[in-house]
Amino acid sequence: MDTIPPKDVALVRPEAPKKPPPPPAGPGLSGRLARIGFALAVLGTTLWFLYDRYFVVQTQTAVLAGPALTLRSPIEGRVEMHPHAPGAWFGQAAPVATIVNDRVDDQRHNEVRALLDAAEGEVAALIARLEATRVLLAAAAGTAESFRRTRLEQLRARIAEAEASRRAAEARLREAEIAAARGERLLRQGVGTAAQVDILRRDLTVARDTLAGAEERVASLRAEEEGARLGIFATDNATDRSISQQTADRLNLVLVEIETQLQDRRARRDALRRQAEAEAERLRRFQSVTLEVPEPALLARLLVQPGEMVRAGQEVARLIACANPLVTADLDERAFRRIHIGQRAEFQPFGSEERLEAEVVLRLAPNLTTGEARGVPQAILRLLSPDAGCEPGRLGRVRFH
Repeated sequence: MDTIPPKDVALVRPEAPKKPPPPPAGPGLSGRLARIGFALAVLGTTLWFLYDRYFVVQTQTAVLAGPALTLRSPIEGRVEMHPHAPGAWFGQAAPVATIVNDRVDDQRHNEVRALLDAAEGEVAALIARLEATRVLLAAAAGTAESFRRTRLEQLRARIAEAEASRRAAEARLREAEIAAARGERLLRQGVGTAAQVDILRRDLTVARDTLAGAEERVASLRAEEEGARLGIFATDNATDRSISQQTADRLNLVLVEIETQLQDRRARRDALRRQAEAEAERLRRFQSVTLEVPEPALLARLLVQPGEMVRAGQEVARLIACANPLVTADLDERAFRRIHIGQRAEFQPFGSEERLEAEVVLRLAPNLTTGEARGVPQAILRLLSPDAGCEPGRLGRVRFH
């Protein structure tokens, strides 16, 4: 049953909905372009992020560090140096410390020096003896030459005498031949006698023999003269060499012997001199050694103090080389598979806009030995920038090309 409202209640009708106000007047095309540009920027940033994340090989964990250098003492001794603080810079061949050994054994060096002095004395004595022997030899040679000339003069005089005797014998022979011919003629004419002819024939034979003897005498003297000219004296009561010649021969033998001894002593002296130089060099190395840095480096830690005694082989200082700094980059497996040796890269230290060119020189695979923890793959890069400086321990990122 319907309920009838009272008459005094007025009926309320609902109001019609209001229309929305019209949009403010403005450029509608510029708003749409702004929204499109913003969308494109978001899309580009997203695409760049995806490209940089999945298509570019890079790592955010890299450290710049130079190779470690360790200076060790080559000898035992006392350390002499200025106290260096960690981080001190050393150029190439710069001295770090000096090791001094005041107790090095020099007995062997002293022995070699004594032997060398003795050898020097022997050489000097042999040289003096050699000079004296040469003086005596020259005197003996002069005496022998004087004797030879005197002997030649004597032989020439005797040869002249023998020549005169030969000419006289020739004259007597001619006289005997004439007398014998005349006696033969007188005997045929019946004037002479046979006895006279026999006497003349005998005189002719004697004259011929006398001439032959004179000629032999001349030949003998000429042979003796030729021998004397060559230094050979052939006589009946003497040897073929004069006393002065024998003295010169003996001095020549002594001279050869002295020269041989002198060569031997000189060789021994030279050997001792080289040995003494080697011993002196050994003493120099063992008495004092300066430890020098082979290349520019920074001091990481000083392990000894000035005045401290060190042993041979003991570590003195640890340094970080700056000539060829290396970058060690940790990689994931994907990056490790995609890089190769010789690949170019860039190292950017954190907090800096500087980008240092680098090159991959080594790939270190993770440790897969059973029973040990598996490491992270790494890449070792060599900086190509000559002015990279020396700041070991700088962290940064590496981007591979």
